[in-house]
Amino acid sequence: MRLDNLSYKIFNTITKYQIIKPRDSLIVGVSGGPDSVALIKILHAINSAKNLHLSIFLAHLNHQLRGTSSEEDAQFVQNLSNELSLPFILKSVNIEKIAAQTKRSIEETARRERYKFFMESAQVHSASAVVTGHTADDNAETILHRIIRGTGTLGLGGIPLKRPLTTGSPIYLVRPLLFVWRKEIIEYLGEKHCNYRTDASNDDRIYLRNKIRLELIPFLENQYNPNVKNLLIQLCQILNLQNEFFVTEAKKILQASTVEIKHDSYTLDTRYLTQYPKILQYFALREILNTLHAPLNEITYSHYTKILDEITRKGKGRHFQLPERLSLWYEHGMLHFQKDLLPTRSRPSSETTIQIPGITPVPPSGHLVAEISDIQNFSLETYKKHKTRDEEALDLQRIIMPLSVRMRKDGDTISPLGTQGHKKLKDLFIDKKVPAKERDAIPIIVMNNQPVCVMGICIDNKVKVTANTKKILTLTFHRHYEKTIL
Repeated sequence: MRLDNLSYKIFNTITKYQIIKPRDSLIVGVSGGPDSVALIKILHAINSAKNLHLSIFLAHLNHQLRGTSSEEDAQFVQNLSNELSLPFILKSVNIEKIAAQTKRSIEETARRERYKFFMESAQVHSASAVVTGHTADDNAETILHRIIRGTGTLGLGGIPLKRPLTTGSPIYLVRPLLFVWRKEIIEYLGEKHCNYRTDASNDDRIYLRNKIRLELIPFLENQYNPNVKNLLIQLCQILNLQNEFFVTEAKKILQASTVEIKHDSYTLDTRYLTQYPKILQYFALREILNTLHAPLNEITYSHYTKILDEITRKGKGRHFQLPERLSLWYEHGMLHFQKDLLPTRSRPSSETTIQIPGITPVPPSGHLVAEISDIQNFSLETYKKHKTRDEEALDLQRIIMPLSVRMRKDGDTISPLGTQGHKKLKDLFIDKKVPAKERDAIPIIVMNNQPVCVMGICIDNKVKVTANTKKILTLTFHRHYEKTIL
């Protein structure tokens, strides 16, 4: 059997980087979309043509988000498995229900459940790898997404071709299509007369990732550089080489400066660490956090700079609090990391001006992301259906700038949406049964010294979205104490 050009290109990627080896057992995630359909077809062809003796399982997670369409997706993938004579693994989960219970977004919940499903399937079938259909387009979109959200050089390294499915796991997540463009996939499927499913939610611009793909990248290609996606991938490849060097050097530093390592603690002699450039100090800290299984995507650049600045100052010992109950304290030249200590909460009295659009730190609880969108690109019903406890939508034109964020103060009042008159925040928290220990960690959005939004609780009538609204201000609060799986 002779391989077509695209299949041969994928085979070269597999062999060059050794992401799949002969006789491996693979869980292949197949949604029914073009990328995953092409992936399973190509892997099946390579397995036959090159006699690799791979054990391939098609795995499909039914998210139950699109009614009969979700059921039709699952049936399509099952038919595909029958056509290829490959075993089929199906699981159905109510993503919307789980998202409501866990107070997370639909996107994040779906992602968590998907990787949980992959891990379960890999363990049951003794698989060495989980294979997904991420393409070069996905990589370019991811890089732009991370730039907008805020990232460092490691984030700009993009989607890895191969990584452990979870930290320390012997099961790997691999992406053989990562050097293939989506247009190549569509051409391949057309030539092979292969059907695939189309997910209408991929065109819903309420999701930032979709807006990047449908609006930002075409705008950059048309107005600035038609080759922008290739250049983003080139940037990713250059930074990966740089990151490999920094990680290697950071590990050398840690070998010489580590005093003690336990499963939930780490002690470092900073007198050796501080002899090196700040960039290597940063990478060394990150390696420690990775060792402790800290939620790296919740730890911001400001966390790192605060720690690195403090360990160069003389004086009394200092304490730091990081996400996921990770405590640090510095004394006598030693930096101690300890997991699972209860965070100390305070009620900051100062206000911080909100960056609109942009990201605003809200110490010690998290950070606030502000985004602007036109009403034409915003569905209030869809937003209400999928919003989490940490998202609020306001009428931008009814807001008097600047907006600020702070924690509650004694005597604060608000006019809750749909009511008349004002209500004390204290009484509002009691009515909503908000635990007393949580009240000082809830961000209050302030306009003209008056609260107009209590994140996750209510907004004020004066900034509500109405039929006359033209522009929407969306505020999303990202908590530091909720772990996100990388």
